[in-house]
Amino acid sequence: MKTLSSFSDLKSVGAKLKEEAELRLEEKRRAAERAARRRQEASLFSSAMSDMGVRPLKKEERADTGKRRPQPIPHQSIAERKAVLHASVSDEVDTLVFLQSEDGRCYWREGLSPDICRKLRRGDWTVQNHLDLHGLRTDAAREAVLEFLRSSQKAGARCVRIVHGKGNGSPGHQPVLKEKVRRWLKQCGTVMAFAEAPEIDGGAGAVLVLLSASPRTLSTEAPHL
Repeated sequence: MKTLSSFSDLKSVGAKLKEEAELRLEEKRRAAERAARRRQEASLFSSAMSDMGVRPLKKEERADTGKRRPQPIPHQSIAERKAVLHASVSDEVDTLVFLQSEDGRCYWREGLSPDICRKLRRGDWTVQNHLDLHGLRTDAAREAVLEFLRSSQKAGARCVRIVHGKGNGSPGHQPVLKEKVRRWLKQCGTVMAFAEAPEIDGGAGAVLVLLSASPRTLSTEAPHL
């Protein structure tokens, strides 16, 4: 970092700051002039139309073209939600609130019966939603998984399938996403259990996930945990 070695240096910095401040003030003045000019032009146009007997149509007098304006996209809200989702899960943390089966293919939340994994794999819950992560990098896959779980539970789905692949196309044929997906799932409060899918549903390249019931599905019938 450059230091001020003399009074002349300090004077030069002061002059530069003053110049920048004057430029900012000048830009504000020009912006105010442009805004005032637009208002004046709008007023002149409105006055001219009024003199000619032209008046704006009332809402009820306007023709219905059948077209509806698209709903505004809440970009800021979406960005904030994505930031919260990213901050809520880690690629490294391996929480202890889940228990692991001896074969390492099943996890269930503490307080649930280990039998829940057998029920998942034998199809006691019908798969109601599906997500394929093929072709996605880690960040995109994390975002897709979290949004998928959120929207699935909101829609009332209890059992979903996530296909992460077996890692055949990864360097060293290591299933990178497979392990990361399981770590993310462990940190999601809506996930009650998950198990490696049977071969017919993807085998080692997919996982079946049991979600907690949303309020709208609590009254529907489901297998006992």
